[in-house]
Amino acid sequence: MVRQQPGPGSDESELSLWLDEVDKSMSFRPASALGMSCGTVTIDPHRAMVLAIWNNRLKLYQLPKGRRNLNESMLAAALRETYEETGLHVTPLQLDIATRATPPKSTESDTSKKPPNITEGHPSNEHVGACLYPDPQSETEALKIVYFFAATAECTDTPDSGTQEEWEKLDAKWIPLSEVSSTLRFRAEVQTVMKVIDDMKKSGYTIGA
Repeated sequence: MVRQQPGPGSDESELSLWLDEVDKSMSFRPASALGMSCGTVTIDPHRAMVLAIWNNRLKLYQLPKGRRNLNESMLAAALRETYEETGLHVTPLQLDIATRATPPKSTESDTSKKPPNITEGHPSNEHVGACLYPDPQSETEALKIVYFFAATAECTDTPDSGTQEEWEKLDAKWIPLSEVSSTLRFRAEVQTVMKVIDDMKKSGYTIGA
């Protein structure tokens, strides 16, 4: 772990040591070794239900997600993949998400100071987080990064048919929030759902009747 950046008044040797630590911790991966996927945690707040998919090939429940297309935004990819895998049009949720994105500037902004590391208090459609793991489906070594976005839909909505690729064997399923931890196969995806629920409550949403 790289120690904190030296402050004003630090001598050159201290700054040089810090830069050496940054250099040692930094790594490069070509685009071909990075798989970017995007998905949603879609909630029916009133009924406290979470949208998932049953993967008939792998025999497990997981969140809807898929690879981003060239020149496609991450949020657009997440909404498209959710529709393709579930047949449901979902609506992105603006939430007060703690993020490292730079806060918007205003006429009152103090440009003499650096923006804070963590931005809060600005409702947005930023991703709530990401799951990282070696891509098990890649023929070459690759790190997969799945960015998840919060969305909403009603579990009574009728899904469109014929939205999946021919090779996909997926069934859209709504899971009670109370059963998410025992139903979703991957712990990181359970953590993602819980993060969305926390952010929804922080943003003033009521979950359940």
